[in-house]
Amino acid sequence: MPKLYIAFHDNGVVCDIATEALEGYLPAPSKATSTLALRYALQDGKAVDRFPGKTDEEVLALIASEQAAQVVAAPSQKVITKLAFMNRFTMEELAAIYTAAKTEVMVEVFLDKLKIAEEVNLADAQTIGGLQALAASGLLTEARVQEVLQ
Repeated sequence: MPKLYIAFHDNGVVCDIATEALEGYLPAPSKATSTLALRYALQDGKAVDRFPGKTDEEVLALIASEQAAQVVAAPSQKVITKLAFMNRFTMEELAAIYTAAKTEVMVEVFLDKLKIAEEVNLADAQTIGGLQALAASGLLTEARVQEVLQ
């Protein structure tokens, strides 16, 4: 197999692998035989094999499992429109919340934030905290808070 040369983007991601030395390309590690770009990284100005001793199939399997773990570990986000969020409340709950906003500043703040939001993320700490504050004010039950967040 001919010697390999690797070109990297500015962000360190492989953009090309060649079998001849070209301007801007770095020599691949000495025993490199793979043209699998995912194998290589830019480290201290040199091309290095991120998975020495592994076959391309093993590398692909490792990367797939890493990506699957990241998807599982990613925090869940449930983003809905403001209207969809408001529709989760009964008219009686909304009337009580708007009435309370006239005398309770924290309820007014919650509604003002809702007005300027582009969307509502039901997994966001501020959304959850705002609903819990409504429950603490007696405007919602804890069970209703959980229903709204589902």
